Amino acid sequence: MKICLLSYDAPHLKTAQVFMALYNRGFRNIDLLLMPFVKRPERAVAFKHRPPQFEGADPRSLAAFSGGIVVEYSEWRNVLNDYDWFLVCGSNLIEADFANSGRILNVHAGLIPSVRGLDSFKWAILHNMPLGNTLHKINELADAGEVLFHLPTPVFPEDDLATLARRHYENEIWMLTNFDILLDKLEVLDLPENDATMRMSIDNEALMLRAFYKFKEEHVVNGKH
Repeated sequence: MKICLLSYDAPHLKTAQVFMALYNRGFRNIDLLLMPFVKRPERAVAFKHRPPQFEGADPRSLAAFSGGIVVEYSEWRNVLNDYDWFLVCGSNLIEADFANSGRILNVHAGLIPSVRGLDSFKWAILHNMPLGNTLHKINELADAGEVLFHLPTPVFPEDDLATLARRHYENEIWMLTNFDILLDKLEVLDLPENDATMRMSIDNEALMLRAFYKFKEEHVVNGKH
């Protein structure tokens, strides 16, 4: 199986984590398709639910380590048929033709189609919805491609918001690095569809922080599941 990681042309934590996990599983010659990187202004948040992303090994160093190559994003049409799957580790807007190719896999940090869009971890807590990650094929719409696997994130009695966020993020990395195993399972929940969300405002974050304890009470695991 030939894979290519889709990411930014800059050091990126999630890309490095997925890359090393794949390498440690035995994947070699891992190529990277790199999008131009433009640093965005820091956005004020009340709670950082993901670790800092733009740090770590350069993607060119990663590719060289595995015997892979780096491909500029502008060349995606020329390499589309060279890979079984493109795995999204980080990206800007993807052209519709590429998005609809059926070859791009993503792990979204919400249970699609109920929790779509940005800041899914926070919106799920604010709206008291089940928390989890989704392996899916992407298309040109926001988190609307074919769902392939759902992995709920368990909530334990000892959790605070930080430990729950870390587990949720770790599950996201695990799913992407074990995509091939999950493709053979196809465990999909029956969920209602909701609109995609935007970035959460500071005001809504304050509400989310207050809502966490009720969310935890209602979603904490009890016994065997």
